[in-house]
Amino acid sequence: MAKTPVSTDIRVAKDSAWVRWLPNALPAAGYIGLKNSADKDIKVTKIKSPDYKNITIYQTVTDSENSKMVRLDGVTVPAKGDFSFVPGHYHIMLEKPTHLITPGDNARVIFFLDNGTIFKVRIPVRSSPELY
Repeated sequence: MAKTPVSTDIRVAKDSAWVRWLPNALPAAGYIGLKNSADKDIKVTKIKSPDYKNITIYQTVTDSENSKMVRLDGVTVPAKGDFSFVPGHYHIMLEKPTHLITPGDNARVIFFLDNGTIFKVRIPVRSSPELY
């Protein structure tokens, strides 16, 4: 079985990656800025992790009275551009940890891209007080 090639076009924006840890294995929100150096758009089609059973992509949508999370099938990192998962807008939801995860750990996350490559990253896990 051939290994999936690792992308050389996508990288993490400096100091942009973190997972907000919550106690009791509650779902954790993940944030990361992605930069695309390629001449064409790259779509993230799936995200997996050996540290979590489920990872989904959400967008927070706000109207005049409410806000809600909308599940997305993927996101596009524009050619020569960037895309950011940031609080209050886009985030990844990491659910059902496969082992005990605590602040100071790194969540291993694999982004599957529409060009047949993957992007692997370790995202630091932090508790909320460490964010401010």
